[in-house]
Amino acid sequence: MGVAIAKFFQARDELSFRNIRIALWPAILVFPLSIIMGNLRYFDHSVALAGFQAHELTFFALGAGWLVMACIPKSLVIRALYIAALMSAALMAFQFFMPMGLWRSLLYIAFRFFTGLSAAGAFYLFCFLLNNVERLFAVALIQIYYGFFYLSMMNEASVIRTCHATLTMALFLAAVFFCRESRWRKQGLEISSDSDGKGSPVPLVIILSSVHYMIMCMTNFIEWTENSVSHIAFAVGIFISIGLVFVLQMLKGRNAMYIWLLFLVLSLFGLGILLYDTTATFISGSLLYGLGDSLGYIIVIYMCAGAIKRSRSMRMFRLYCAVIFAQYCLISGLISMYFNRFDSPNKFLAFGVALVLVSLCLLFMPLIQKKLFDADWTDGLYLRDMDHYVRPLEETETLNVRDSLNLTPREEEIFTMLLGGSAPKEIAHTLRISFDTVRFHQKNLYRKLEIQSIQELFAKYLSKSGGPT
Repeated sequence: MGVAIAKFFQARDELSFRNIRIALWPAILVFPLSIIMGNLRYFDHSVALAGFQAHELTFFALGAGWLVMACIPKSLVIRALYIAALMSAALMAFQFFMPMGLWRSLLYIAFRFFTGLSAAGAFYLFCFLLNNVERLFAVALIQIYYGFFYLSMMNEASVIRTCHATLTMALFLAAVFFCRESRWRKQGLEISSDSDGKGSPVPLVIILSSVHYMIMCMTNFIEWTENSVSHIAFAVGIFISIGLVFVLQMLKGRNAMYIWLLFLVLSLFGLGILLYDTTATFISGSLLYGLGDSLGYIIVIYMCAGAIKRSRSMRMFRLYCAVIFAQYCLISGLISMYFNRFDSPNKFLAFGVALVLVSLCLLFMPLIQKKLFDADWTDGLYLRDMDHYVRPLEETETLNVRDSLNLTPREEEIFTMLLGGSAPKEIAHTLRISFDTVRFHQKNLYRKLEIQSIQELFAKYLSKSGGPT
């Protein structure tokens, strides 16, 4: 039990603001802008087609865009992104000059298809080109937008919404067309996606993504039926979540599972509190649900993209796109059809579904932790990639196995460099990780070796020849 608790708090995501590459600003912005553009709500729809409301049909179109991207050859993904961005801009412009009605709704559905295609193409860059801290920053931008949307944009006049949509589209087009392979190659960057993805944790992360989506749908369908959530409190929860993520991931280096569990608990508590119709529960429940929902969104997108990049597999990317299609078209469709049977929001049903999903996640948490969260998601460097550290690291790895020290790969590196005479600050600079992360691993290392200082480390493991004993 003690080992399990220690692993829970182990620093795995070694993130540093130093790793944000300003020269890649178009690639950093293109995915958040594609999501924001695809969710612009600058006019309402009340048209029903084939028994479905217009907002439900737009989800089907959005999912179809992701599905099409899953079928496009790798060499054409960027070109498809360019075409989809241009078509989205053209369809948006047409809508501004059309009266509300069936044809405008059909144009909007087509617009949502191309925004889905754009988002999928942007996600390709988000996965394979960016590093962890850049992805975390990009997803935080999405949540910042949603926070301001719930805080103030929902009640904006139509003219202001139109200006807002036009500005967002202009920024998106600029980001897309500055994302050129020639710019990446000047910085020595290449997209690696030639692996078959076998043994990758991507399918497991995708399952967690679907769980998050279903829990999110519970409140979405309640909210669409009546004003069951305080938008201001929900927005405050979103802003708090962003600060919490950066504190836990960037400053404390906590395991990603920490945020995933917070999402499960806070979302369930938020929905539970919303069952009671009082002013206090209305505000507190909305705050907790906004906090939990935002934490879930940030960490799920972060982990999905990170796992896909680690897999170096276009196959895993296509699998994710297909699952997004299933979420938008199948899960949303089925939930929508069922909830439409009720004349008023069924909050108890929503809470019951969320309770079952959260319980299943907690039941399988040991498996999830072993298969997913115990993996190293670092963006730092590795000693095995430095020629003069290859031999000392091999000796440390041999020692680790021989004496059953149970050192993690990063602890093996810290061990090797400390024996080589490197100070913690020097180790942080060499591995491109924070000084606090080095100190954290050093403390774990000393605990496992049952020592208290660097002098004891030298006395116990440094041989006369200068290597591990």
